[in-house]
Amino acid sequence: MAITYRMSDPRSQTARGRDTSLGVEPGTPVMVVAEDGTPQGPRPVAYLLRNTSGGPNAYLPGAREILLFGDDRGSEALASVTTERGTGFGFGGPRFAYRVLAPDGAPIGRICLRRGRIFRIGRSHWTVEQEGAPPVRGSAGRLMWWALWWTVLLPLNLVLVVAAFTGMGQDPVATPRRIVWRDGAGRAVMSYRGLAGDYRVLQDHWDPRLVASLVAIHQTYVSIAASDSTDWYHR
Repeated sequence: MAITYRMSDPRSQTARGRDTSLGVEPGTPVMVVAEDGTPQGPRPVAYLLRNTSGGPNAYLPGAREILLFGDDRGSEALASVTTERGTGFGFGGPRFAYRVLAPDGAPIGRICLRRGRIFRIGRSHWTVEQEGAPPVRGSAGRLMWWALWWTVLLPLNLVLVVAAFTGMGQDPVATPRRIVWRDGAGRAVMSYRGLAGDYRVLQDHWDPRLVASLVAIHQTYVSIAASDSTDWYHR
């Protein structure tokens, strides 16, 4: 049974981010919700908080330190995300790796990102590895859409890029974002739809804590604006 995950941010200024279907109160932490098509509708999977104390690598470029809780009061710890590696530059683009750990420190999985080579623009590559299972890999956007982005749409995109990097616009640039994660045999196991902003998991064995961590991390990289204040983590 396919399960659809998405982020719900009560602080968001967009209708999609507010997600009124959950009836959350103002001040509720950012959460990841899931829906499996049953009459129950969407349900919270994890509430997200930035870990301000951070881990030993919290100073690295691209560091993400996140706590996941099972309740909105932060009393039921589910997992934590800590930075394993972060490089601001490098051949092929910046690279980052994150560990997802259970409350007792047991490994749940690992999430890796290689960003585009040209500033924040370019095709990013994501690897998700659940503990004890082979990794799955996906890349942002189809090559056809990237080709159009750099050719037919280039004049408009240049204007929007300038607006993004000068702070004149809040995330005005919509680069190709759809991702399909595939296993070693080429089978699709997860997908992210950029327009809908949701994540579809096609296999039952995925740990919801790892998927929620992927949503939490990925949602901090969807903007290329000069300021990262447009995402939930940096607000």
